[in-house]
Amino acid sequence: MRKSGELVRACALLALVSGSLPAFAASEVQAWLDRMARAVETLNYRGTLVHWHAGRVDTLGIVHRADESGIRERIYSLDGEPREILRDGDEVRCLLAGDQPLVVQRQLATRLMPNLPLNRVGSPTLSYDMSLGGRERVAGMMAQIVEVSPRDQYRYGYQFWLEEKTGMLLRSALLDHRGRRLQQLSFVTIELGVPISDRELEPVLIDGVESTLQTSLPSGESVQLRRASWQPGKIPDSFKLVHFGTGQSVDGSKFEHLLYSDGLASFSVYVESGRQGYASSRLESIGPVHVFTGLLDGRQVTVVGEVPRTTVEYVGLSLRQPSGPRRRH
Repeated sequence: MRKSGELVRACALLALVSGSLPAFAASEVQAWLDRMARAVETLNYRGTLVHWHAGRVDTLGIVHRADESGIRERIYSLDGEPREILRDGDEVRCLLAGDQPLVVQRQLATRLMPNLPLNRVGSPTLSYDMSLGGRERVAGMMAQIVEVSPRDQYRYGYQFWLEEKTGMLLRSALLDHRGRRLQQLSFVTIELGVPISDRELEPVLIDGVESTLQTSLPSGESVQLRRASWQPGKIPDSFKLVHFGTGQSVDGSKFEHLLYSDGLASFSVYVESGRQGYASSRLESIGPVHVFTGLLDGRQVTVVGEVPRTTVEYVGLSLRQPSGPRRRH
């Protein structure tokens, strides 16, 4: 897979939260999720995280500031190849050293970048069952566990550990359909409500490969697809288009980006013009991240997301030029 395409996909922001419960419990769980979203939008914090995935462990530092100027955030590796992900408002920059496979880097943005408002994509109540679990200590703080179970094969399950006083997300786990953990991200140290200087938010990695992605979303309930040259002919139930934009890779090639979410899981569709990619479709897996790639009418199309391979294949095989209403499974 080419570096430019991987850099674009490495910066896709996909983390959203909501769920479904019986009426008597839904308000309590929703209150916790609302607190989680507000914590990211209002709290300053710095800390160290451990990211477990595919049998390996990565250690990351994070510095996050939220004030009247907006949100700025820096995530950086503490071991392995140098890499940084920086957010300034709606712009996300990925800085990476060396010639390394980068699709897996999007998992950092998925879990750590600020979430969208929970009501932005509508109600995902048909897709998940959610409940409150027990209480555990994470990074020296008491946390409430929220359990999330999917209702079909097109999405994963989740666990969230939310700090009791603020709702801050301290730990998250991704689960397969049998409830087995595919990856886990957890703070081992964290300071909440601390002052964050401009200097802490500046990148250290200078001589690296860089990609930039605008992540702003419209305020309406839906996004129009009329400008997209290609779009899915079929998408799983409850997934909605929440972002459509265009951009340019580091080698100058132009691309379109479509981001779909069900309120928790997300996947991106990239259409790159002027490409000589795979003549037939190709499916790759990097831990829980799955990537479908193919060549259609001189354009390379890619579907990537932290979703089961069934989802990216289902969407990727249905990509076409728009000529009618979308169909669902």
